Amino acid sequence: MKIKWIALLMAAAVLTGACSKGSASQTGTAQPYTIEVGGSTSVTPLMEMFAHEYEKVKPNIKVNINGTGSGDGITNAGVTYQIGMSSRDLTPAEQGRGLRAEIVAIDGIAVIVNKNNAVSNLTIEQIRDIYTGAITDWAQVGGARGAIAVVSREEGSGTRGAFEELVGFQGKLRAGANESTSTGAIKAGIAQNPNAIGYISLGSVDDTAKTISVGGIAASSANVVNGSYKIARPFIILAGNNLHAESAAFIQWMLGSEGQVIVSKSWIPVK
Repeated sequence: MKIKWIALLMAAAVLTGACSKGSASQTGTAQPYTIEVGGSTSVTPLMEMFAHEYEKVKPNIKVNINGTGSGDGITNAGVTYQIGMSSRDLTPAEQGRGLRAEIVAIDGIAVIVNKNNAVSNLTIEQIRDIYTGAITDWAQVGGARGAIAVVSREEGSGTRGAFEELVGFQGKLRAGANESTSTGAIKAGIAQNPNAIGYISLGSVDDTAKTISVGGIAASSANVVNGSYKIARPFIILAGNNLHAESAAFIQWMLGSEGQVIVSKSWIPVK
């Protein structure tokens, strides 16, 4: 299923105008300012990398990041946060709030299992059946006998919303599934349980778990770019109408060449 890219990209022109008086290279004697950012825990690792590099070139700026989930990032963009983060598309009601939105990166969602699990490939249909409860034992998909421990993200998570839509089981998560509140919690649970299966941002994959190929296609940035790996979604940054000039400058920097080089380290650039 194709991702529904947000139709709010007019923000770029507005932000460029707002930023004309401040770029990342101007350190000078500017007044200290803290940019409050909050939302998707999947976008958080990328935002932390952005902040680390941006604070080097603009030492008067502090970027304070809160990984609280996409729902919170959307709800509180322009309220609690100057910049919200989401790893799912906005609903029609959320779009009606008039938020300015930009896709800052494209991310794959990796299906992960315990490193000792013999299964290395599943079809989209098999993943769907595991998450809805139609498949309950690893022996049904070529693994050793053992009840599958299904791990998902919590309601409101951008990763969960995107994963359910892309795999095709919205609202049909198997009863009794373990619903974790963060990427870190999912990785820890998979590492501890040899029969567990979960899903995380491709950019958050490490050696604590094993990624599963989907329909014979490995979960990799290259395969997301060429379109062969289908479980992928946008990383979105959001702002309200009263955006501070320093926050606007930071958004412009993320979308510029310096920011997109950072994206390319683990995700897919959009510029």
